[in-house]
Amino acid sequence: MNDLIDPLIQLRLAVAVLGQRDHAAWWDCQFLDAAGLESLDYNFPKAPLAAGFTATCLAAKRLHDERIGRTGVTHLFRLEPDLEMLVQRSATKQAGKMLAGLSLDREASLSELARLAGEEIDSPEGPVQIGILEDASTQRGITALARHYHAGFRLGLRIYPYFASRRA
Repeated sequence: MNDLIDPLIQLRLAVAVLGQRDHAAWWDCQFLDAAGLESLDYNFPKAPLAAGFTATCLAAKRLHDERIGRTGVTHLFRLEPDLEMLVQRSATKQAGKMLAGLSLDREASLSELARLAGEEIDSPEGPVQIGILEDASTQRGITALARHYHAGFRLGLRIYPYFASRRA
């Protein structure tokens, strides 16, 4: 499971950046741009990037939960509890190292999504079930998430990929 942590953080960061108000405007915040990080640096001087990452992921989680639901499903911003804890701890601990090494601009985030996706797909708009809960904690599941998010940002569609307890 530990080999999934870094790709999940990279995927979350790319989607978090692309979904901000000044890009695709999926959520109404922009903590992960220059002005947002400057503001966070004042309030969280030891870890502004970790604070911005966490706050943006919470905004994304709320939106995904509204569109998909919360019962019997998991998505990029609501993983199963053990995996979620590992991702959050690692992102917070590595904020200065790992997150700071990743670019926070639109083109770099799209490139990162393309790299994680491996290939382009088309996807319908809205919630899309891409597997069952067990798939969420696999490399195949992360790749499927990346493909759908990449399609959404590339095509200008709001796509919310998720895993459910059983096939739809």
